[in-house]
Amino acid sequence: MYSTIICVTTRSVAPKPAAIAAFRRHLRVLEREVVRQLAADTGCCGVTMAQCHTLVELATAELSLTGLAAALGLDTSTLSRTVDGLVRAGLVERAEDAADRRSLRIALTPAGREKVALIDGTCNRYYAALLGGIGERDRRSVLRAVKLLGERMRSLRETPCCAGTEDCNERS
Repeated sequence: MYSTIICVTTRSVAPKPAAIAAFRRHLRVLEREVVRQLAADTGCCGVTMAQCHTLVELATAELSLTGLAAALGLDTSTLSRTVDGLVRAGLVERAEDAADRRSLRIALTPAGREKVALIDGTCNRYYAALLGGIGERDRRSVLRAVKLLGERMRSLRETPCCAGTEDCNERS
């Protein structure tokens, strides 16, 4: 018995300009719809979108302001104002870090955990209805594509938008 091994390599092929234009057009529609839905979900839950993202992130773990800013991709001064509002609303609390007294940990209060449960329930119902209207095979494709796009976008975040162009050094 002989066996044959076939090696297949895949190369990344740059998409055609028409495909890029179509992707951007569809993505703009998706962006607008996601923003509208998030605004509706968070608005009915009584928080801003920034507060919503902060609360949901804190539901996974207590974090320092720096750790939370890194997780959300924000600078600490912007996030500090959001956290201040959440503290005033009684949804999060700052506590001294036992391991490093110079650092503060930010954690959800019981009211904050209730708010996250409300946000999760609202969003889960909407996305269950959204995904429920898509066939199983297409749903798996959508979930995989969203995951891949998110990962790829995160990996490109540090690349300047003008990288590879002559005027990139002028913009930096």
